Amino acid sequence: MNKGYSFGSLRRGLKALCLAGLMLASANASAAWPDKPITMVVSYGAGGSVDYIARLLAPRLSERLGQEIVVKNVGGAAGSIGAMQVAKSAPDGYTLMLGSGSEVAIAWAVNPDLKYNGLKDLAAIALVGTSPMVIVGNKGVAAGNLDALLDYARTNPGALSLATSGVGTPQHLLLEYINRRAKTDILHVPYRSAGSILSDVMGGRVDLSILTLTTALTQLESGKLQSYALTGKQRMDVLSGTPVLEENAALKGADFSLWFGLLAPGGTSKDIVERLNREVNAILEEPAIQKSLKEQGLDAGGGTSAEFAEFIKKDSEKYQQIIKSANIVVRS
Repeated sequence: MNKGYSFGSLRRGLKALCLAGLMLASANASAAWPDKPITMVVSYGAGGSVDYIARLLAPRLSERLGQEIVVKNVGGAAGSIGAMQVAKSAPDGYTLMLGSGSEVAIAWAVNPDLKYNGLKDLAAIALVGTSPMVIVGNKGVAAGNLDALLDYARTNPGALSLATSGVGTPQHLLLEYINRRAKTDILHVPYRSAGSILSDVMGGRVDLSILTLTTALTQLESGKLQSYALTGKQRMDVLSGTPVLEENAALKGADFSLWFGLLAPGGTSKDIVERLNREVNAILEEPAIQKSLKEQGLDAGGGTSAEFAEFIKKDSEKYQQIIKSANIVVRS
């Protein structure tokens, strides 16, 4: 036997050969992708904003990829059931998620029982759109603008109530942020379902809520509700007289817009992520898509996958600070 050749070097050679084979197989799989239908999970029921965006995006993405995209609604637990299903799926590009901040940036941070981490177990692909929420009140609230509302809440602790769709939701965390920064004491009223919040606010059973623009706009235009603030960074033409939160001195820097984006299981290959990112960005440039998003109160997103990942990280860090300072914990 050749003394210059050892079993150790043989093992190293075989290991290198196997690794090269795996890399080649991975590259070939990415090159062939997609060669079968893709599932796009929506972590909520049909008819909501996330579902609308998924069904707007899926047909155009299907055309550009040359494969069918099936939208699958997996609702429950504020979106975390669907998110967990995607996080645990094979990272092969055939399971995607049209997600939002609630299940990607917040749910796992507020609920230690959830077995996924939105920053580690989901791969950011593309930001699809953002939308501010609006703080509204019924006509019986004795304050005509944001400054007056906060002044009233300071001098009358516990007198005002605000309804949200549950503990640990973006709306609840925004209320906690306002209470701490503006030194107010507005009572949180968590609802098990968002369906009755609007009617309860208009009926005076609860004073305030934080709603999506599409939910609130008709009632604001009819005068059945009054608006106090938008939660984004800029005023909007559709509610030109409504300030943004940070126009109040106590709330400088506040930005609590909702966001929606395309994600995949963590570990999905960079080639697939970047292909999807390019296609989504191209779709978001289409005037018809921009018009449809605008009609839902959404600004089209875009940008690189790395920028989206950083956006999610910062959004989650913002909410985690509130969760820790308010000691908010949700148990499954």
